Amino acid sequence: MNMLFNCNQMETLNGSNFKRWKQDLELCLGYSDYEHVPHEDPPAELTLTSTREAKDKYAQWHKHNRMALVIMKRSMSEAVKGGIPVAKLAREYFKNIEEKYQVSDKAETGALMNALTGMKFDGVGSIREYILKGTETAAKLKALGVTIDDPFLVHLILNSLPTQYS
Repeated sequence: MNMLFNCNQMETLNGSNFKRWKQDLELCLGYSDYEHVPHEDPPAELTLTSTREAKDKYAQWHKHNRMALVIMKRSMSEAVKGGIPVAKLAREYFKNIEEKYQVSDKAETGALMNALTGMKFDGVGSIREYILKGTETAAKLKALGVTIDDPFLVHLILNSLPTQYS
């Protein structure tokens, strides 16, 4: 299977979609062979005695750094871009973005708990889809460290159904 990803397909960071944007960015950088830049230190500065190999590595890394910065900046709205401190290294720039827009696990956990405990079947779609939605929410909570036991989940979902489904 040939799976191509065009960096133009990236979702634009608008402040409320950081998780999705980060996934798209990682995919784009990976396909571009720049995924190492936001995670590693730049190579040592060149000296008069630097080898050709060291010079090539230095030039390549800095080219990848510039391209990673361009990709990050191009994938943000102007309003978001203006609120991010400028950095010369993609790693620092990405860290600045992450600090500003990192989704709080506590807030996400609270939202998922509210969604799960507030579920009510409205008759739209099938019961199967409704149950899968509840189990998917429980799986997301588990990934955040909140385990919902299966018997409790079953009772929670069954109790959220209208009486005609008893």
